Amino acid sequence: MGASAFVAALLGAPGVTLAGTTDASADESQSQVEQLIAKGIEARKAGEDARALDLFQRAEKLTPDSARVRVQLAATYQALGDWEAADHYLALALNASADPYVQANQGILTSARRSIDAHIGTLEISGGPPGTEVWLNGRSIGTLPISKKLRIQAGSYTLEARRQGYYPLSRSVTLAGGGLVRESVQLGREIQTEPASPPPEPSASTASDTRWLTWTFAGLTAVAGGTTVVAWTARERHVENWNDDRRCLRQGQTRGDVCRSEHEAGDRAQTWMWIGGVATGVFAAATLVSYSLGSKGSEQNESALSCGIGLGQALCSGRF
Repeated sequence: MGASAFVAALLGAPGVTLAGTTDASADESQSQVEQLIAKGIEARKAGEDARALDLFQRAEKLTPDSARVRVQLAATYQALGDWEAADHYLALALNASADPYVQANQGILTSARRSIDAHIGTLEISGGPPGTEVWLNGRSIGTLPISKKLRIQAGSYTLEARRQGYYPLSRSVTLAGGGLVRESVQLGREIQTEPASPPPEPSASTASDTRWLTWTFAGLTAVAGGTTVVAWTARERHVENWNDDRRCLRQGQTRGDVCRSEHEAGDRAQTWMWIGGVATGVFAAATLVSYSLGSKGSEQNESALSCGIGLGQALCSGRF
């Protein structure tokens, strides 16, 4: 059953009103609800679905648990092409299986369920770390772990996952009507770059042929460390721009379409961050080795042994 068929069926469906009550305020509220529903049905007959939606929403505020109002909302949202909202309200109505209106229109509602299911895909998300926020086309859909299967309108989406201290994830996801898609989200922890430790001061007795090498490696360590920090800072700026919904989300376009340059610039900065980090480690190790070799040479130069012959004895003294 298509959207128009569902609406047409409901327009001819039997209505069920509540029995009389002695509560005057309740009677007045029920009368207002009946008037809103009647006006909403007339608006739908006239093809004014947006106006009908407003009338049914006002009726819902007066009777939030009314299965009849929920069915009318489901039909109107379906007519407007909002399949997720139609799915939500139809599910609420069908849960009230004992309601007289639901029982009287069971066949229509069952057909509507099949029609809506054909436009709704199911998304199951797993992974971690816990606390990761998951977004779909810029809309937050939950925080890991997400145990509930999500019913999403069929279509193509950009799935994003973010958590502070971890690299963000972004990928394309396509949901087919009536299908199930499972997505695993695993974020990698960001490398925390620490400032390079200053090289140890060389001993005054360090050999001159190793002193200059130690200082050279120390200088290269500082340069590589500075490069790493600069690249990391640039990457964080591009990640922040990429995650800025006001900057990177536009009607009819994905985040990748609008801010592709930010993503590419972030990737380049990340590459330089890795290169700088590796270079920092290599030059720091070379600095320590050079310093260690110079220190050993100094200790060997400072060691001394002297011996002499005295009256009836031999004397030796040493410094090690």
